[in-house]
Amino acid sequence: MPTSRTDAFLPVIGESMSGLIQVLRVFTQQEDTILISGPTGSGKSRLARWSHEHSGRKEGTFEVLDLMTVPEELQMGALFGWRKGAFTGAVQNSPGCLALAKGGTLFIDEIDKLSLRAQAGLLHVLEERTYRVLGEGTLHRADVRFIVGTNVDLHEAVTAGRFREDLYYRVNVLPIQIPPLDARRDEIIPWAQYMLSRRHQEREREGGAQLAPDAQAQLLSRSWPGNLRQLDNIVRRAYSLAVMSQVEHEVLLRDSHVMQALGYEESPTSRSLIEALRVASACFVMEAQRAAVPWDLDLADAFRGFVLGTAVRQVGREEAFLLLGRKRLLKNRNHYKALERELRKVDALVEAVGQSPSPFTDLVDLSLGKV
Repeated sequence: MPTSRTDAFLPVIGESMSGLIQVLRVFTQQEDTILISGPTGSGKSRLARWSHEHSGRKEGTFEVLDLMTVPEELQMGALFGWRKGAFTGAVQNSPGCLALAKGGTLFIDEIDKLSLRAQAGLLHVLEERTYRVLGEGTLHRADVRFIVGTNVDLHEAVTAGRFREDLYYRVNVLPIQIPPLDARRDEIIPWAQYMLSRRHQEREREGGAQLAPDAQAQLLSRSWPGNLRQLDNIVRRAYSLAVMSQVEHEVLLRDSHVMQALGYEESPTSRSLIEALRVASACFVMEAQRAAVPWDLDLADAFRGFVLGTAVRQVGREEAFLLLGRKRLLKNRNHYKALERELRKVDALVEAVGQSPSPFTDLVDLSLGKV
């Protein structure tokens, strides 16, 4: 089972990662370069930061040089810094990452994107532990610990001529290989819950936020080629679409991006249901305006119950259970029945949803999402 941790940079460690962390802990006590390899979004930067925070350099700066964001012609300057006038456009002095990370750790991510010229410069630093700022003759000591990351096979890059062989042996001293999230399935729910709780705190909402069991099952049933980054994206979207503090299965199906990422395919039945829900929700919003019902959680629950009741009428009980979840439907049945009695009294619905006052204009999107 995964182990929950209070570590801010590595809050979840599953059984599949525990051995790797033990090795990294040993590597962290040394000054040699650590090479962290793994697919995009698997958590390389988290491991690098964790290593820094558990090293003898933890009081120093943790500096990140993400080569995905640095144009090739600026890589030397980003690494070594420059003096005013060193090249066209250098209108003032600028420190490089080696200076900014002095006494601490420099994490060079996507090192395979480093140009051959910059590779030669980095090789010199690793061998001599000295460097020169661009446009300056003074020799500076490189007082940093290096961690580098990549999502490609550097050995293959060497064979293809894209990466220097001598630099490869300099950075591949203490190698760590992160498995993809699909190979760490015991971490999926703990990571998702951690991401959900963090999002809840960012919004400064009271209480806690939870993943309902049916939503957990949905997450576990899918593959995650985008790894932790993809999971975090899905959790953020789902949280934004949830009215209550519990993210459930149907919330994961509300957004087209969420549906696509989870492999959800819209059937003709679900399309007809969606259209019926849109019409029904418009009626609800306008009736809420007419009756001047105050916004509260009871109204949100009533609306969701009304939606689920509409689903039963539109596609039948069993199909609604399948599409929206049996537990959720049963939970809201009483809300739906009470609301339906009130809606039967409405003689005409003449006001458009767009004319509804706040907060009812957002009620449909909050509860149904952009499906």
